[in-house]
Amino acid sequence: MMKESISPILGKDDVYAIATTDGSFTLYNREFKATYHSLFGAVSESRHTYLQKCLYTQAELQKISILEFGFGTGLNAFLAYLFSQKHQKHVDYTGLENIAIDVAIIHELDYPGYLACPEKKDILTRMHSISSFHEEYYNFQLHHSRNEILQGTSFNCIFFDAFAPEVQPELWEQIMFDHLFSMTAPGGCLVTYCSKGDVRRSIERSGYQVSRIPGAPGKRQMLQAFRPS
Repeated sequence: MMKESISPILGKDDVYAIATTDGSFTLYNREFKATYHSLFGAVSESRHTYLQKCLYTQAELQKISILEFGFGTGLNAFLAYLFSQKHQKHVDYTGLENIAIDVAIIHELDYPGYLACPEKKDILTRMHSISSFHEEYYNFQLHHSRNEILQGTSFNCIFFDAFAPEVQPELWEQIMFDHLFSMTAPGGCLVTYCSKGDVRRSIERSGYQVSRIPGAPGKRQMLQAFRPS
């Protein structure tokens, strides 16, 4: 999840692990009184919302660039890495996050174990320890500010995974979606778990073609948007 002001690394006094319905874990943030993923299934939500409804829509491309607004636990970045390895598809991932989480807490979530690839634990650890690295088919970058992204950079996929509008309303304003539209490649896709009417209208005003589609387990709808080709 993304916040605008830089915060110290979150530790056990700030967040704690909580089980979700599909057996995977998420984190509860004490300050925001919110979880980082759906309690109906952390991994289920990420797979449905960000992989199936966004990343896979660009699967015909030889190289896919992803911008995630709200790196959070790194689950979506890790799933994108597994996608790149499974399909031998080049993926450039850029995350935005300035509320870092203690890597010891990330280990408690054990996403590599849940996803039956414990030998990949080091990949998730590196995502929370260094700002960039390269693996076969996969490039990783993590930034703390939108200003760190080079002007003119465009992305095929945008994972908009900020905390909910009632928690961080400043991140859901029109100017934000206008900025994201300018960074979306023609034919590119933006998705968010949120389906509120005012959010949908803001995304549409930015220039995207927006649809309400079935959401992840426990979520009736979500928003999927494409920049016209």
